[in-house]
Amino acid sequence: LGQGNPALIGEGGTVTRTWSRGKVIAVSGAFAVVAVVAGLMLVALLRPAPESALPATPSPSATAGGAVIAVTTTADGSSTMAEIAVGAAGAGATNSIRIHPEKQSQEITGFGAAVTHSSAALLHAMPAERRADVLTELFHPDGPARLSVIRIPIGSSDFVDTEPFTFDDRPSGETDWELEHFSIDPDRRAMIPVLRQILAINPDVTVIASPWSPPAWLKEGESLEGGRLRDEEAAYDTYAAYLLRFIEEYRRAGIPIALMTVQNEPQLRHPDGYPGTDMPVWQQAKLIERLGAALRAAEVPTRILGFDHNWELSPGDAATTPEGEDPAYQYPADLLRTSAARWIEGIAFHCYSGSPDAMGRLSDEFPQVTIWVTECSGSSGPDDSVEQRFRDTLSWQASHLLIPALRNRATGILTWNLALDEDGGPHRGGCDTCTGVITVHPDGAIGRNAEYYVLSHAARFVPAGSMRIASESEARGLEHVAFRTDEGSTTLIIWNEGETTRGVDVLLSGERTAVDVPARSLTTVEWSASVP
Repeated sequence: LGQGNPALIGEGGTVTRTWSRGKVIAVSGAFAVVAVVAGLMLVALLRPAPESALPATPSPSATAGGAVIAVTTTADGSSTMAEIAVGAAGAGATNSIRIHPEKQSQEITGFGAAVTHSSAALLHAMPAERRADVLTELFHPDGPARLSVIRIPIGSSDFVDTEPFTFDDRPSGETDWELEHFSIDPDRRAMIPVLRQILAINPDVTVIASPWSPPAWLKEGESLEGGRLRDEEAAYDTYAAYLLRFIEEYRRAGIPIALMTVQNEPQLRHPDGYPGTDMPVWQQAKLIERLGAALRAAEVPTRILGFDHNWELSPGDAATTPEGEDPAYQYPADLLRTSAARWIEGIAFHCYSGSPDAMGRLSDEFPQVTIWVTECSGSSGPDDSVEQRFRDTLSWQASHLLIPALRNRATGILTWNLALDEDGGPHRGGCDTCTGVITVHPDGAIGRNAEYYVLSHAARFVPAGSMRIASESEARGLEHVAFRTDEGSTTLIIWNEGETTRGVDVLLSGERTAVDVPARSLTTVEWSASVP
């Protein structure tokens, strides 16, 4: 992720947010994508914080239809996962949302973030007891956050606390076609111990892996930063073997890789000081053909996700298309029209350009393919206040990531770094204004950022196996998405973009429930399984 300071261009609707270095981010209206240090921390082991900082499990309220709970997080940070009142409602309310449990869409896999090498290093450096508390809060199935999906780099990304690396680096001019020097030892320092601890807390966590670059000796130009995989039969075979070797070594280390992509951001041709690879459609298809066959021959259950880049091609990436080549505005669809499609489980998207509607259109054309958002980092201007970062990040991710992505058939949503320090690092190149789901302060205290609450509003109430169900409303300024769990509970997530509290009547299975949704808030309402 290579980003600098933002500047908006365009007006209304979806506009493109350009950055002084690297990427493009799409936003709507006046909202900007920003991540934030919320300053909300644990009381005992962590810094003092308001009582609402560590979410407590709310108590159900009795209504005519059964037990209902509602929690809200406001963009001003005054409430975070705070319980609000619910009650019976009469008909005829202006702000009404109707839920249709009989109309089902995609199944949900989960919500989470990336454990980059920077995140792993920060978490691993914590005292053991404190690290256990933090990871339990984030990943325990009965905890306040309940994250259940993580993404890891295969080799280094821009968020690393060492020099960039792969698992088979050789001196300039040397090669290793038989992978005799392959080793995952760089990950044994922090990454593997942290991942093992997460899986000990929740063995059902789904792990997705993505490479930023093949070893330099496998690339044209022999550089980790930019360039393409060699277009040679031996290069495809060896790189497929490299990726399979990574999966097998990680499995032996106790970390099963459920899903993998073959290239992070394949249309970003000029990464800013960090590993990256230009991988056009035809080349990704060739590699997936080799990797899919290798996985099957080795009887490895890891499934392949294609693409792993923006909802829509960014203007910056389009401008770098080599002369005479197709910019690939429809990269995911083009990939799924190749023979490699038989090996592709789903398509992975990032949020930095375009609109989530692109996922829905792709799903309409290829309904058998799962849809993922595997990366969406918040960022901020260097002079933004903590309050502004929290407000803008929560607003943007609630209204442009969480709800619309789920309404456009995403089975899972991941933000970017799970943990970063106060300076948005450590990192080498790329984004210098990013923040993580949590911030690790120099004294070891933890700050929960807006991403923490955006993810928790879904992950805590929408477990794996839940089905998205239809919801509709004629009320403007209320965005929403609904789910039915395996146990029969119903969950509704609402974003109120207005500046005033709105009384909302929710109609579910013949019963009406009234909820006063605060101004500029993300609210989750859950009906117990007693509701039909």
